[in-house]
Amino acid sequence: MSGNGQKKPVVYLDACFVSHWAGQDLDDPLQEERHEMSVAWWRQMSGKVRPVVSYLVWAEISKGKNAADALRRGKMISGMESWSPRAEADVLAGVLLDSGAVKRKKDNDATHIALASVWGADILLSWNFQDIVNERKLPLIQSVVEQAGYRCPLLVSPKDQLEAMP
Repeated sequence: MSGNGQKKPVVYLDACFVSHWAGQDLDDPLQEERHEMSVAWWRQMSGKVRPVVSYLVWAEISKGKNAADALRRGKMISGMESWSPRAEADVLAGVLLDSGAVKRKKDNDATHIALASVWGADILLSWNFQDIVNERKLPLIQSVVEQAGYRCPLLVSPKDQLEAMP
């Protein structure tokens, strides 16, 4: 509970956020900007939110060319609550894919949205503008999630959330 008696918002950090937060490919200006925004988001929001990840985030961040980078990503989230698979999330991910709300080949993205919805996250934080934080797809994603009986979390980038703060 926060100091004002309200629960802290639950923020699901997807693997894309974690990777940028860890600071990979910083020779690319876009990647460097996303890293800086991710660090700024963490500094601003740490202690104000309940950050969570999932088994899928762990699986995705453990992959990659560089074992040292994977280890660093894992250390950054090692103390966070980690959500396990749920059959309801698998079903919802399938519906998101079948409806076209998420592209068929992006099943992990559908699963991130489904896990955040089924487990009850308030926010899903991501840098994935193609399949998760996509204004054109948002109405369909929200509709599919709500028709399945869940509340769709706010799908937002760290930059958008920081800019929306007073």
